[in-house]
Amino acid sequence: MRPAQPVAVVGAGIAGLAASLALARCGFAVDLHEQAERLDEIGAGIQLSPNALRVLDRLGLLSALRERAVEAREVTLRDLRTGRRLANVPVLGSDGTPYLSLTRAHLQRVLLDAVTATASIRLHLGSELVAARQDGTHTVLSFSDGEVATGVVIAADGVRSEIASAFGHPAAEPTDDVAWRLTLGAEGREPLSGITAWLGPRCHVVAYPVDRGGRINVVVAVPEKAGNSRRLLVGADPFLHRISEALDQATPWPLAASDRPRRPGDPPGLLLVGDAAHAMPPYAAQGAALAIEDGFVAAECLARAEDAAAAWQRFEAVRRPRWQRVRRRVAFHRMVYHLPFPFALGRNLVLRARSEASLLRDLGWLYDWTPDDA
Repeated sequence: MRPAQPVAVVGAGIAGLAASLALARCGFAVDLHEQAERLDEIGAGIQLSPNALRVLDRLGLLSALRERAVEAREVTLRDLRTGRRLANVPVLGSDGTPYLSLTRAHLQRVLLDAVTATASIRLHLGSELVAARQDGTHTVLSFSDGEVATGVVIAADGVRSEIASAFGHPAAEPTDDVAWRLTLGAEGREPLSGITAWLGPRCHVVAYPVDRGGRINVVVAVPEKAGNSRRLLVGADPFLHRISEALDQATPWPLAASDRPRRPGDPPGLLLVGDAAHAMPPYAAQGAALAIEDGFVAAECLARAEDAAAAWQRFEAVRRPRWQRVRRRVAFHRMVYHLPFPFALGRNLVLRARSEASLLRDLGWLYDWTPDDA
């Protein structure tokens, strides 16, 4: 289809930027609205698995991302208390597509540079959504800088989506977990060749290099009621003990989840993508990847359909089973990573007994997804 008006994309985070680029690739004009006056390069680290990188490669961005990223071939799982290696989980795609760790700021910069270089995308900064309503087949969006009535709207405004709220979707729910995030200089610390996760009772820690290895991104995931996560690392792997000394610098990030399928009362041209549709805790490192996938699939569905309603029906049919499968994997990881003694002993024995090939097969369905699966 070719709508009379530009597609309105609300939110210029990773989901909104990726969706806008994918829409432009399919020949659509896009108005991208962002409430912030400027897009500051903020955020800590991020992991991009092969499924996301295949999309970014189609958008012509993979080489730019690799310039400041670190490539990983595996995730090393270790016991939090002893530091003993439990398993190496391969993360390369079966076609050789890499797995990257980098800063969120670098990903945002690459996406934003591509958006500003695309003539068919108009970026509206300082454009805060203040109201949304349906008027026949159109969605009327009232922004701080004007009103837009359009037949196609993609809501990429995050887990606390204002558009979702305006049309009666439920609020995000707390998961009762919190992630403590910090970035450390790599100087004077043991080098990290890739991504490492330490598994412990009620707690797990992930660390990986960013900025070409010049910094280390660290995430400590714990139950919110645990309070200061430093005490959970007492007596841990010496590497983690050194990291724990810097936890006073960490930012606590309460984790929330959302599950917002299309509703009968939604405007026919409205689609929620990324965290606005399916936010989940980061225990499979797929938040950004799924948002990038969503943007590409949304554009492809819209290009092939007779109208937006048919496009979004197709989108839900294709995407929702994948979101649900990833959500189940996230829940599985949370359970396995945080097992208490003595159950953790059994987990450790099973992990040490498994081959790398079998561990890779567990995630083949996730990492080997391609844009052609849309």
